[in-house]
Amino acid sequence: MKAMILAAGKGTRLQPMTDIMPKALIGINGVTLLERAILKMKRADIDEIVINVHHFADQIEHFLSEHDFGVRIHISDERKGLLDTGGAVKKARPFLAGEDPFFVCNVDVISNINLLDMLYLYQMSPAMAILAVRKRESTRQLCFDENQHLVGWKNRESGELKGEEGLHYAFSGIQLLHPAVFEYMPDRECFSLIDFYLDLAKQQIILAYDHTDGEWMDIGTPERLKKAIALFGR
Repeated sequence: MKAMILAAGKGTRLQPMTDIMPKALIGINGVTLLERAILKMKRADIDEIVINVHHFADQIEHFLSEHDFGVRIHISDERKGLLDTGGAVKKARPFLAGEDPFFVCNVDVISNINLLDMLYLYQMSPAMAILAVRKRESTRQLCFDENQHLVGWKNRESGELKGEEGLHYAFSGIQLLHPAVFEYMPDRECFSLIDFYLDLAKQQIILAYDHTDGEWMDIGTPERLKKAIALFGR
């Protein structure tokens, strides 16, 4: 199987650490976020991974050149400009295209989510995408109907609603995509995956994978990094 790790972000909320290094190379008890993401995918029988780079891209390439993780790794170069999450996946199409589904995960997410369980759900459904979600506090919430199909998005703070109301879940930054998803992507280079999913949900099934009972954290701030060291450093 194939997968993509989104690792190009600037990590501005983690400054000053990210003034001298990419967020992907921040370590938790000596293990970088990038290494954790790669090894998690390897445990799920993924043997080919593409990683997008932008902020301190040379450091990520050097790190990968010095480590053999036993999987085939490609670089999707976004040095000329960030493409947002959707544009990043679209640019990586030459590496991800094929007959099999592929995972896309944010590098700054740490969890005990079972990727093989997500794959099983995919195999048992006609979904074009499976989105890992959970019940947690977040300003931005995805809305799903009683069948766990994506129907909308809501900003709880502003009240903005795209699509329809429904059961609220926060997105976990992990998704499994059908290879045909590329045929529905917009012509533009830069776009958000969430906006894309909301459009795609009007004609295809986008399904929730609820992992509320598991452990999960995004390493977006120094405070969360400290919590991650305590929770996942073991």
